[in-house]
Amino acid sequence: MKRKKFFAAMLSVMMTGCLVSFAGCGADGEDGGRVQAEVEKDGEDGGENSGGGGVAALEIFLTDAGYGTDWCYEMKELFAQQDWVKEKYPGLDIKISTSDDQTLAQSKLSSGEKSNEYDLLFGIGMSEYYGQNGPLLDLTECVYEAQVPGEDVSYKDKMEDSFLASFGFTEAGSTDTAYYAAPWVGGMEGLLYNEDLFAANGLKVPNTTDELAEVCAAYKAKGSENYSFLQSYDANYFDYLFFVWWAQYEGVEGYENYFEGIDNETYSTRIFEQKGREYALEVFEELLDYEKGYVNPMSFTQKFVISQSSFINGEALMHANGDWFSSEMLDVMLSKGDAAPRIKMMRTPVISRLGEKLGITDQELSDIVAYVDAVGAGQDVQIPGFTSSKDYTPQEVVDAVKEARTVVYTIGNAHSAVIPQYAEGKDAAADFLRFMATDNALDVFAQKTVGATLPFQHVIDQEIYERLALAQQARIDYFQSANGIHTLVDPQSFPLVRYGGLTPFLNERFYQQFSSQGNTKTPADFMQEMRESWNEDKFNNALKTAGLQ
Repeated sequence: MKRKKFFAAMLSVMMTGCLVSFAGCGADGEDGGRVQAEVEKDGEDGGENSGGGGVAALEIFLTDAGYGTDWCYEMKELFAQQDWVKEKYPGLDIKISTSDDQTLAQSKLSSGEKSNEYDLLFGIGMSEYYGQNGPLLDLTECVYEAQVPGEDVSYKDKMEDSFLASFGFTEAGSTDTAYYAAPWVGGMEGLLYNEDLFAANGLKVPNTTDELAEVCAAYKAKGSENYSFLQSYDANYFDYLFFVWWAQYEGVEGYENYFEGIDNETYSTRIFEQKGREYALEVFEELLDYEKGYVNPMSFTQKFVISQSSFINGEALMHANGDWFSSEMLDVMLSKGDAAPRIKMMRTPVISRLGEKLGITDQELSDIVAYVDAVGAGQDVQIPGFTSSKDYTPQEVVDAVKEARTVVYTIGNAHSAVIPQYAEGKDAAADFLRFMATDNALDVFAQKTVGATLPFQHVIDQEIYERLALAQQARIDYFQSANGIHTLVDPQSFPLVRYGGLTPFLNERFYQQFSSQGNTKTPADFMQEMRESWNEDKFNNALKTAGLQ
């Protein structure tokens, strides 16, 4: 697509009401001073509140977290136009209130029935309210097991499997799964890259982490001010890559076994010997060492909005971010016109240690990654020639690399839509959630967020796809590859994490640690801290607390 056509289309999207939010998805729940007063935007149908003249009402609160708010207003209008909605809720009055305070939804739930006026809340980090003793409506029957309106599929069957697993809640000591929240964000977090800078400097998009390090070294060698990475002090999204590289090495099952406390089908402290965690941190150590100068030093002083704008202005090759970036930076990209860079989302390079594990060289690993990608794109290609020194068959190696290439991390499983048990409009709220899974609603979400997607099986309308940001097109192509994707299950879904306090490491601010000037802490140090902290007694107590023993 030509740039001129692309930006004209993007301007059209913005002119039709795509509000740009600079709220962002603050790392670790930090607002960074971005909290604003709650703003209410009434509907245009002039209805009364619940109980007035028998007119039904639905009060919605939406956290403005980088995806804007237009999608919800557009979806509200579309929902109200449905014949079945008109019949079921005559004169339905829907009001939407928004705020970029990422804790306001939690505060409303904590305030209780007398102080919370909302029937449906789109919040962040709501898992503390899940469970039979919490204030939330159990959505298992009324949403998850119910049919998507107008489609011959249930809500849970249309949802991506890994998201379904993330939102399932199991009480300590129980085996029954219930659902107290629904996702309102999907997507992917990873490395954005400036394709123009890559091309101008003769750099190849890396397939492995060793190749990623080579790209950084080659770019730095061209000039002292050539930085590979640019982040910010309030949004260290680089940390998300840790989970991807860990799961790539251990395999998805091995990654999940850690959070289940299982080693070789047995609960054991041997989980703390999982090398994938250490090897993932080795990549951080290699890329982020302050002395190497790959990280732009402004990363430690700039707010996320400034850093994202700086990245667009060519001050770094890559920027760890997510599918909200295109919405947040829409007006910045538009303001640059034809001079705007071609920003794309990279498929996360496969951790090179996996090649060692499989008994192949890094070049062979890279060749196999390229082969897997080509197969996923429907190309007729041959498996590259190689021999495993660890006696793996070619198919076993390809399968392991293919799984590694499909691993995706998202913060979407922490973006929860919930309904209070006491909500007067809970029926309409549940129906609104089901409606969000319809093909029409999914297209609306993608259009109004400039390409972000919800975690349901759906092929975006081609006309909408062609108007999306290049980064989003690249991400969607990846998601719709024949290889599929595997979104990592939220660690909070595991009882040993939720009730037993298990974490990957004692300190999880990896980017901050390894990019700090004068850092002496090594990945091995992280491993040793966990071994010393999690002795047999602590581990067994955690298992008991989680109802696993």
